[in-house]
Amino acid sequence: MLKAAVNGGDAGTVQVAVDLAKKTNPQSAAEIDTLVAQYQAEAKARHEAKLRRQGFLRGWSGQGQAGAAYSTGNSRNTAIALGLSLKRDGLYWRHALTATADYQHSDGADQRERYFASYESNYKVTDRFYVLGVFSWERDRFSGFTSRLSEALGLGYSVIKTPTMTLNLEGGPALRQTRYITGENENNFAGRAAIDYQWQITPTLSFSQNLAAYGQSSDSTVTSNTALTTKLLGNLSAQLSFLAQYESNPPLGLENTDTTSRLTLVYSF
Repeated sequence: MLKAAVNGGDAGTVQVAVDLAKKTNPQSAAEIDTLVAQYQAEAKARHEAKLRRQGFLRGWSGQGQAGAAYSTGNSRNTAIALGLSLKRDGLYWRHALTATADYQHSDGADQRERYFASYESNYKVTDRFYVLGVFSWERDRFSGFTSRLSEALGLGYSVIKTPTMTLNLEGGPALRQTRYITGENENNFAGRAAIDYQWQITPTLSFSQNLAAYGQSSDSTVTSNTALTTKLLGNLSAQLSFLAQYESNPPLGLENTDTTSRLTLVYSF
């Protein structure tokens, strides 16, 4: 049972199997821990051998998510939320692609229109320490800009790295090019800091918190995305998320903070 759980690769399932084994065999707790460590070492060796053999186009995994709402009557409202994320964790390199779209139209006028895409590449220097490069593009007229490009380099460190919980901290310099709805263009040097927290609460329930901050002289930005995901059936899950974006100096007449709440279906592949 323990070997099958470890080979399955799901941290939550492994913990359930270990707890059950210790509960039914309390006198063998030390032996159970030894067996699990042995199986995990064997699984890690097989995984590393597989990564050495596979090409760049293989080994990708990801999630696609979608949510929509439409109402008529006293008011007409249309809301669409789409997302796609792809990841590849190689022996030395880790790659991540992310794209999201949020659109809301109410009574003949756009109420929300935000598009975001990013690519991040990490080189693993040690098991916890890595070097990173990030490129992102976003459009959000309701936050005051029609286009914003950000390029960043930096260092990252995994403060927590367990089968059920990870916490990564990142920081480094960045460049940003912003085109505002007023027609103005700005090119700025900035500093970037980011937090990536993942917690597998149970085998079917997970929590994540991602925060990225760009500090610059003209308009600093803080973006926070909090999500709670629960498995429904097979590869299908439901996700409730809350996105908050703060602009320190938006164009005249706009608020500093925008928020978006999403309820979407998520398919993992």
